[in-house]
Amino acid sequence: MTNLNVYIDREISKDPAVLKEYTDQPTLMEMTQAALRVLEKKKDGFFLLIEGASIDKMEHPLDGPRATYDCIELDQAVGIAKKWAAEHGDTLVVVTADHNHSMSIVGTHDRRDNPDPDREGNGVYGDAGFPTYVDSNGDGFPDDPDPDVQLFYGWSNHPDHRDDFQHNATFLQPALVDEATGQSEPNPERDPKAMLQIGNLPGEESNCVHTVEDVWIMAAGPGSQRFNAVLDNTEVFFAMADAMQLRLPAPKRA
Repeated sequence: MTNLNVYIDREISKDPAVLKEYTDQPTLMEMTQAALRVLEKKKDGFFLLIEGASIDKMEHPLDGPRATYDCIELDQAVGIAKKWAAEHGDTLVVVTADHNHSMSIVGTHDRRDNPDPDREGNGVYGDAGFPTYVDSNGDGFPDDPDPDVQLFYGWSNHPDHRDDFQHNATFLQPALVDEATGQSEPNPERDPKAMLQIGNLPGEESNCVHTVEDVWIMAAGPGSQRFNAVLDNTEVFFAMADAMQLRLPAPKRA
């Protein structure tokens, strides 16, 4: 079983060394459309789960640009689902996450006056200005994930690693675990000349970890009124089952 490559590697860089023989991988939007074409034939309705799984996979190794492009891909897949629901009616659309991550967008990273600015190129508050991404074909994705002014990503937890705050053309792990010591060390191939970022995780951790904040949930359509205020995660299942008018078995008594 082979995982799909992330959007940047699959649709932007298209590096043969990365894609190998898998050069015709579908986008999440295409898979969403294909699934809906099949499921809409069911007379009794259907349940469809669409996941942008690579957002999580790219936040773990501190790869903000790749995570962001996959967020855009998920957003467009949700747009397709909402359009289908608007055209067909009687459809509940729910969007949420299974957990949070520590990634934040802090400002911008600017290398226009210095090709190797390291953390001094990071602008915050009013000094951040705007990134210089361009979407020339209007597909919703920036043409180049590595412009002169790009998003500055911050992380609340991470291992020791080096970071030049710029997009890495080739995906690399931020840290590697030494088999002899069981401790992680900065990956010498990722941003080798950049300043060391001292981590705050236990020494054996080589990736960012999940965080415990509440996550956002959106619902539209029949039954969406139950998705309000703050929900326990187990309540989401029952709210969807209620919207689908499913008869759930009564709980067994001890």
